[in-house]
Amino acid sequence: MRAALAALAALLAAAVPVVAAPGDDPALAALRAGDAYVSPRVLGTAAAAEQATLAGNAAALREAGRPVKLAVVLGPVGAPSLAAYAERLAAQLDHDGTVIITRPGGAVAVRTPLPRADIAARLRAADLEAVANPVERLVQASRIAAVPVEPDEPDVEWAGLALLAVALAGGGWAAAIGMGRAGRMGRRDLSEARAVARLHLDALRGRAGGLARRTDLSEEARGRVERALGTYADVVGALQQAATTEAVAALVPRIDGALADLSDVAAGVGAPFPADRPFEGLCAADPGHGPATAEGPVVGIEGPVPVCTACREAADGGSPPRRRLLPREGRPVPFDETALPLPSS
Repeated sequence: MRAALAALAALLAAAVPVVAAPGDDPALAALRAGDAYVSPRVLGTAAAAEQATLAGNAAALREAGRPVKLAVVLGPVGAPSLAAYAERLAAQLDHDGTVIITRPGGAVAVRTPLPRADIAARLRAADLEAVANPVERLVQASRIAAVPVEPDEPDVEWAGLALLAVALAGGGWAAAIGMGRAGRMGRRDLSEARAVARLHLDALRGRAGGLARRTDLSEEARGRVERALGTYADVVGALQQAATTEAVAALVPRIDGALADLSDVAAGVGAPFPADRPFEGLCAADPGHGPATAEGPVVGIEGPVPVCTACREAADGGSPPRRRLLPREGRPVPFDETALPLPSS
């Protein structure tokens, strides 16, 4: 399984007939490059923003060990049914996780690596066809149907040998299974720690970007902002290499230090923010968007809330943003509902 998150594909502007040959399928091209696709023929100018929403949901699930490919399509290109189309996409993509497809009208097709009667029953109980928004339909379906897949990591073979050694040494299969479960929990904890650290890093970038655009910074203050951006770049690289929760925790003092420095700079220009509440005053949909400059609706939050200019424009265009998702106990959860602090050593 390809473990790395791929970048989102550029949306194809050309219209593709539903009866087109599979080789002309824009969903296939997009899902080869990323984990989400929304057809412009279904959602028009909102397609790009909605595709980003789906990609965020898929990224959170992938971090939780539940890789999924999600697509909103006009119809099953070159296939007799939506289910057959999902099966063909999974084969063409060589994807060992879940593929979920929907089309206008409410139909949903799910392809999982192994048949799962329990998933089919839960999907029926969810009455997904009654969900009008196809993107929200896919988000709900993915939370039900995206199944765990063992990551294709270098240490998998050694982990298998360790389990076998325990069993052969007389520890029994119960002990071996316990070790396997502990290994999965360890990977899940690492994914969650990375995601939380990355959220705080993106808040750091958003804060620094907002301050860098100010014209009233002194030369000394601007230098501190640039150093914070340098810390962001350095820690992002180190976070990608972190193989344990302890390694992630070791990066936290650098994140905290840079946020505290930016808090001091912001206070100096009359725009203070508490360093221990790094999301305060940032976009309520995603702190990584930067400072909130307007108010607007966010899906899942009652009433207008502070958002960035881009999110307000998206809402004005009929596509209110959704909150950034983080993996939590094997499922994607809005970032402000995770109750996960930065990991500590």
